[in-house]
Amino acid sequence: MSERRQSSRQRTYLGGRASCDKLATSDACLVRERSEGGARLELSGSTLMPNAFDLTLRDSGETRRVRVVWRDGRRLGVAFESAAAPIAPEASRRIRQLEADRRALLNRLAIEESPL
Repeated sequence: MSERRQSSRQRTYLGGRASCDKLATSDACLVRERSEGGARLELSGSTLMPNAFDLTLRDSGETRRVRVVWRDGRRLGVAFESAAAPIAPEASRRIRQLEADRRALLNRLAIEESPL
């Protein structure tokens, strides 16, 4: 079997969570090996994960979109999808404004509901 990895892999023992919102599926996992382009996972349960899902690393909180390259029982080889594009400055400003509006509304509701 020929080696198809483009970058070297490092052994790891990282806790993580594999999840797919569309199917409401989630399973704890261990990241046993990791490289720049992907990882080898061991799922803790018998949950059948789809061919693409989100992988969140427990320690760092980093979430990456992955696609399954191979399966062997509860072990999966996954490739990291390309990083998400950065949020445009206009969208970032809009998000901050919406968050400020939400906080103001919550404060206003708390004042109106407080007993006199």
